Amino acid sequence: MDDYLSERQQMDWLRSTLKENAPWAVTGVAIFAVGLLGWQQWQAYLDRQAASASQKYESTLDALSKGDRDGAARLVKDLRSDYGRTPYGDLGALALARFHVEGGRLSEAEALLEDVVQHTHDADLAVVARLRLARVERANGKADAALATLAAAPIAQTSPAFADVRGDVLWDKGDKAGAVAAWREALAAKGPGINRELVELKISAADPAPAAAAGQAP
Repeated sequence: MDDYLSERQQMDWLRSTLKENAPWAVTGVAIFAVGLLGWQQWQAYLDRQAASASQKYESTLDALSKGDRDGAARLVKDLRSDYGRTPYGDLGALALARFHVEGGRLSEAEALLEDVVQHTHDADLAVVARLRLARVERANGKADAALATLAAAPIAQTSPAFADVRGDVLWDKGDKAGAVAAWREALAAKGPGINRELVELKISAADPAPAAAAGQAP
């Protein structure tokens, strides 16, 4: 009987509490419902944006495959201005920059890559753009700028690809010892990103004495 009364008292208390707080409860439910609806609409908007950006990115690649540089440039501009919340603007810029490099337009490629490095919201794309920018700067005769670009990357000291390019730039500057050291760092670092056989060949060509000594060893 005591247990029954206890449960009944609890039910009475719950009804009383709900009655007293009903307006607040309804308001809370309404706010939650509106918030949920807003979130769903926002997600739907983002999905639509991503789908539109993806289509425009494919159009960019198609334009580049046909050699339509101006058309691709217009599409990339639209992607970066209208779809900044997606990665497609950055991907389009990277594709256009590569097209410029293949056409020998290094300054145009450099400008695109610098823009991606400075404005992308994607950390991985920033690394890719920075590495490509350093290569373009090197090809454009800007060795010191290339070294600065490489050094500014958070993974500069651990990436084999960054070490490999740093070695190439140092070699261009006439720093043979620094180049060999950087290439050796590239071989010692973990992870993909380099042609190990090619790096070993560059070391052998730059410093053949150790290889010759090894060949004479009994």
